[in-house]
Amino acid sequence: MPSEASGGLQEQDTDARQNRKTSWVPIVVIIIAAAIVVVLAVNAPQNGSDRQSMTTTDSTFNSTAFLSGVERRIMSSTFRGGSASAFMGGVELDFRNATMEGNEAKIDVSALMGGIDIRVPGSWVVINRVSAILGGVDDNTTSHDGNKRLVVEGTVLMGGLDIKN
Repeated sequence: MPSEASGGLQEQDTDARQNRKTSWVPIVVIIIAAAIVVVLAVNAPQNGSDRQSMTTTDSTFNSTAFLSGVERRIMSSTFRGGSASAFMGGVELDFRNATMEGNEAKIDVSALMGGIDIRVPGSWVVINRVSAILGGVDDNTTSHDGNKRLVVEGTVLMGGLDIKN
């Protein structure tokens, strides 16, 4: 009989531990939902459109699209590099009016279920070092043996990267 009593206590302990584990699930879901709402509110376009558009003459850039779109024209005369991230959104980068400082610039890209489009001048040679996982990378550039090199590095996960002139 004592073994049955101790067996019943073990079952109650197991049930109590399972109830404690599942009680955290709603709290975690609420925290994640609140974080998404805050990020959306911070990244919301100010002009009422779905796409944020900007022209810059800075030598570096950092563009992030989270469930939205970002369009950036880089017109720098001393371009050195930058980074672009797209999470379930899109980033369009246009370097056709930029002049590279030195002979090489580097762009770090990260696309998670999103897309990044890059347009480069015809005189730039693109070195593609992007890893695609369940996604695609299209390099449609034509290199003309130029001495300016644009190195594109990063990861595309279930998204896309398109590089063209």
